[in-house]
Amino acid sequence: MIISSNPIEIINQLKAIVGVQNYIEDTSQMDSYLKDARGLFQGLSPLILKPLNSEMVSAIVTLCNEACIGIVPQGGNTGLVGGSVPGKSGLEVVVSLERMNKIIDIDPINYTMTLEAGCILSEVQTAARDVGRMFPLSLAAEGSCQIGGNLSTNAGGMAVLRYGNAKELVLGLEVVLPDGSIMSGLRRLRKDNTGYDLKQLFLGAEGTLGIITKAVLKLFPLSTNKATSLVAMSDLGSTTKLLAKLREFSGDNITAFEYMDRACIDTLIEKTDLEDVFSQKYQHYALVELSSSRQDANLQSLLESVLEAAFVDGIAIDAVIATSETQAAQLWRLRETLTEVLRSLGAFIAFDVSIPVSLVPEFITKATKFCNEFCELGRVFAFGHIGDGNIHYYLFEPEDGDTDNFLAKKSEIKTNINDITAKLDGSFSAEHGVGLVKKQELKYYKSHVEIKLMREIKKTVDPNNIMNPGKVL
Repeated sequence: MIISSNPIEIINQLKAIVGVQNYIEDTSQMDSYLKDARGLFQGLSPLILKPLNSEMVSAIVTLCNEACIGIVPQGGNTGLVGGSVPGKSGLEVVVSLERMNKIIDIDPINYTMTLEAGCILSEVQTAARDVGRMFPLSLAAEGSCQIGGNLSTNAGGMAVLRYGNAKELVLGLEVVLPDGSIMSGLRRLRKDNTGYDLKQLFLGAEGTLGIITKAVLKLFPLSTNKATSLVAMSDLGSTTKLLAKLREFSGDNITAFEYMDRACIDTLIEKTDLEDVFSQKYQHYALVELSSSRQDANLQSLLESVLEAAFVDGIAIDAVIATSETQAAQLWRLRETLTEVLRSLGAFIAFDVSIPVSLVPEFITKATKFCNEFCELGRVFAFGHIGDGNIHYYLFEPEDGDTDNFLAKKSEIKTNINDITAKLDGSFSAEHGVGLVKKQELKYYKSHVEIKLMREIKKTVDPNNIMNPGKVL
């Protein structure tokens, strides 16, 4: 809420901070900043600000804090839980980092890149590749999401198994705090044992504690040698057994292990130009990729050896190994196309859960049993990053069903699936965050002590509650 005798003057001061070309006040031009990627949330704002540097961000935040005006930090606005959308009051300003998109420094010897928060993820990947290095974070939205948003939501993606989530790819941060001061911690150090690791407060905080303006990222050797395979397995339990065998044989060479069930494959064949790579149907599939920066590493032979052992043990029953980059890309298209295709099938209820890897088969079995019993003729799809325990679980309305009746059951379905997840020591949000969508789940499934501590941190850092108000907590 704006506490000022002259809010129009405050808005004019905010416009003056960024300059005439760097804000939007015409509501007809604001649409893409006011609604989320899935169209589930639509907010209002008097002003979209596009600062050019950290000093402008600091000036904006200082003024907003003094006037108690809410700020919604925004990157590429590709999130799936409503965390980057303003509320309906019309009193929160949006601060878009899109024009802070400079790569400040790349140090190939130190394997680091220093950059501004508005850099597009795919451009970060390209910049690293241009100097013979790799930034491994890879997401479906990488052509439009921004690195500041990736860090604020602790994004996951395809390579977490080997390289970790976004927060594990950061060495230093610059953050504008809620009082407008700038925490400058752009250190390129891998060892800095000097008290609290303050940057971790802001990684995954979804903009509720400050605005990330710059970062130092870790780079890695470029993977020039890869082996890719689609493997069919005899049963659900064999998925984790195959993963364990791959890790045992290949060590750190395993980069991805993506699961898809038969329903996913059938839908891809029906709805796209993709074809089944096997001559017969199987129920469970894993897309496996090994990678190395060593040219002499014979990953193809290594993968063949692992699969031969898996065949002998009855874990794998069929496999196709890509013999070219084109074939590997075709296999990856199965996984990369899947989410978009599924969301065209009708009304659905989606879950982004993480489970200890060894218990993933138990989760899928129990969740599917519940859905089949509770929602007769409902369509279940299970897929995701099984290598790190992150499963995307979708329940669609029955074909030719009653959509309203199906969605009326959403709360009960969510509670049951989240309860199954919690009993298996899992998390209701693996990589999408909390935002607006999962606030109730956070309140219910986090312990009282954890919630209390989170609230105390928020109150201490942001006493006027101006940073992304109403999100997460």
